[in-house]
Amino acid sequence: MAWNLIPMIYNPMRRPASMIRNHILRHTPIGTCIDEVIKVIENNERWGIPSVNRSSGFIVQGVGVPNLRAFTVVGDQSIQTRPEIYNVILFHERRTRIFWGFDEDGKLIQVFVSSSFAPRLG
Repeated sequence: MAWNLIPMIYNPMRRPASMIRNHILRHTPIGTCIDEVIKVIENNERWGIPSVNRSSGFIVQGVGVPNLRAFTVVGDQSIQTRPEIYNVILFHERRTRIFWGFDEDGKLIQVFVSSSFAPRLG
């Protein structure tokens, strides 16, 4: 069973959502400008390709961040990434999406990580 933990140690994107969020916040702390976050994402290929929306925040699609209710719009601008899909258990995989929310001045105000297990497709 210990062999299953080795990939989690070397790749933070395989960890639970709360740990991924903490990892992301260490690299992109609250207050970071949107252009700097884009650079950080592009330099961390495991985080996925950024989808930038400079005209709308993101919608919280679940729970996991204190003081955020599901289906709340966060920010005036946003970035979303979809890191690689990882096999976790036979025939199941972890799918993760990361959202950064920014105020009207382009400063980071929130990070949300959505992570789920699902049957492997194909």
